[in-house]
Amino acid sequence: MVLIKNKLSNIGLNLPKILVPAENMDMEKWAVIACDQYSSDPEYWDELDKNVGSSPSSLRLFLPEVYLGTPKERKISSSIFREMKSYLRSGILKELEPGFIYIQRTTTYGNVRNGLMACVDLEMYSFDKDSSSMIRPTEKTIIERIPPRVKIREKAVLELPHILFLIDDPGKTVIEPLEKTKNLYKKIYDFDLMKNGGHIEGHHINEDSALSSIANAITALADKKSFTTRYGDNKAMMLYAVGDGNHSLASAKQHWENVKVDLKNDEIAEHPARFALVEITNIHDEGMKFEPIHRVLFDCPIADLLGEMASEFDLTVQDFNDISSLSDFVKKEYDNKNSHTFGIMSGTTLKAVSINAPKFNLAVATIQSFLDKFIDKNDIEIDFIHDTDSTLELSTEENTGLLLPPIDKSGFFKTVIDEGTLPRKAFSMGHADEKRFYLEARKIIL
Repeated sequence: MVLIKNKLSNIGLNLPKILVPAENMDMEKWAVIACDQYSSDPEYWDELDKNVGSSPSSLRLFLPEVYLGTPKERKISSSIFREMKSYLRSGILKELEPGFIYIQRTTTYGNVRNGLMACVDLEMYSFDKDSSSMIRPTEKTIIERIPPRVKIREKAVLELPHILFLIDDPGKTVIEPLEKTKNLYKKIYDFDLMKNGGHIEGHHINEDSALSSIANAITALADKKSFTTRYGDNKAMMLYAVGDGNHSLASAKQHWENVKVDLKNDEIAEHPARFALVEITNIHDEGMKFEPIHRVLFDCPIADLLGEMASEFDLTVQDFNDISSLSDFVKKEYDNKNSHTFGIMSGTTLKAVSINAPKFNLAVATIQSFLDKFIDKNDIEIDFIHDTDSTLELSTEENTGLLLPPIDKSGFFKTVIDEGTLPRKAFSMGHADEKRFYLEARKIIL
């Protein structure tokens, strides 16, 4: 086991003692979607609260972002830390032996995503814009969002992860082989997720040979010669890309930097705050779908937005009669290297807008760089929406919605390695109800 731990340490991993609900728990009520979903839909969360009722649930261990700045924020926040301690004392959560969890998530869209729950070493991660660390963010980190999250983490006895990591494993050598051997490992959960979340099952992997195989396969991905062949010379090693939950990971990193100041050298190596629990998945997994994240500008007339865009870009604008035709056109134009095309809508107005001769490689970079200046100048509120229907619903006569094109995941790693972090909310790994649910936990204090 010492040899395995050393192998894992070299590739930024650690064997966690994962907490899962006891066998008599109602798992459907326990597992709840990540806090940053449905952030403009309080009815979703209010209904969820009623459905869970008094049953033990991860819902009681985090603050949904929809309640930020509302009277419910203080009430929920004050109860989180009490509930964490209560769940530990009462045996609602049980701790597994050190190991990984192999996860299979089947969504209602028919996608099957394979994942590996593991701990990552925050010493090998930096959220700096020009980061060259082994673990690297894929989108810009909004520094202002970190302190409030750190404040929560420094008081919490548990972490519940919704962070998704990506590895670039075209040969499918790390995670996919576990599907064939999963029945050799203890199944620790197998149930339907609530509210259109699909199905999930997990197998606990703590057998030496399986752990060693995983470590060897990831080590091979980190081979310098192989890395150079894939991405070119003189590139800093990036083994993991943070696909989802970047600000949660950044908060864990900042908390660790605060904690380690008061630690002795021998305490730093194994302190639980040094690590963060994440799910690792292969970007080449057929079940891993990249979806665009759309934008809605509130109290923003469509004419105002188009007017300022026309003053900055060479635009081509076309009218459409229905959302289906507009969506199809935006997707079709994705491969056009001479322009970036997106949809724009307000009330019954539907248009396709093409920015000709763009400066950036990705449409989302072109659009968001403009929006950042536009919303700041005009004091406009923006929200990021994960599906077309919700974007259309929010795009009333007073609001303007932007329907963005998808991102090609095949060249994703090379784009991040060559060009650095993408704009905030550049993409989504799946639809809103395909996001990670809070299910497992881990102690983050001694």
